[in-house]
Amino acid sequence: MFFLEIHIFMLQHTFSFLRELVANNHKEWFDAHRDQYLKAKQEYFHFIDLLIDEIRNFDPSIGSVTASDCVFRIYRDVRFSADKTPYKNHFGAYIAQGGRKSILSGYYFHIEPAGSGYLNHSLWAGGVYNPDAHVLKAVRTDIYENTDEYKDIIYHKAFTGCFKWFDGSPVKTVPKGFPNNFVDVALIKPRDFSFYRNIDEALLKSDQLMEKSIEVFKKMLPFNRFMNRAIRYHQELES
Repeated sequence: MFFLEIHIFMLQHTFSFLRELVANNHKEWFDAHRDQYLKAKQEYFHFIDLLIDEIRNFDPSIGSVTASDCVFRIYRDVRFSADKTPYKNHFGAYIAQGGRKSILSGYYFHIEPAGSGYLNHSLWAGGVYNPDAHVLKAVRTDIYENTDEYKDIIYHKAFTGCFKWFDGSPVKTVPKGFPNNFVDVALIKPRDFSFYRNIDEALLKSDQLMEKSIEVFKKMLPFNRFMNRAIRYHQELES
């Protein structure tokens, strides 16, 4: 029971801190509750380290990353934003080789109280988010050259029954460098290739969260492998 109990406590405390932060997102409150923040951070990092170990069991390509490599800072960069609230209302971790700055397709775990103003929900996510032009071209090229393989992945019932696509801001015309008569051109129009599944708040307080997270992330593996084949090939060409 100890393994389950530590996970229940960890996520309850972290979620409770975020709920309070949503209502008190200013430096004075944060400074006065820094101990609470540090405890929540420690608990979230511990959960992510355990999650990384579990993901590495079925996807060793993520390498030797730790939570310190993968968790995003809670402090917002407000220099160019009209929203000057100093802290994020969520904890997020991007698990891939290279950690949170990786250009590779990976696994994202996000905890956020509903209605807090960012994604407004906790979720699992995967794929390639906001790639640069070179990576985007590499991914589109691999989809174009291996269309049937890609369709087998994204239209498989294990994928369609689990995930929804982020918008991806698709281009309106055929991407430059691809033929106008490509039958499946809609597959290469998105500007990013990322998807998600919402996490019910009740699950965050459940002893089933780790088990469910692994179940969901395993369903991302074929997609991530497809994407990373293209991205790593692009990296080899650039090196």
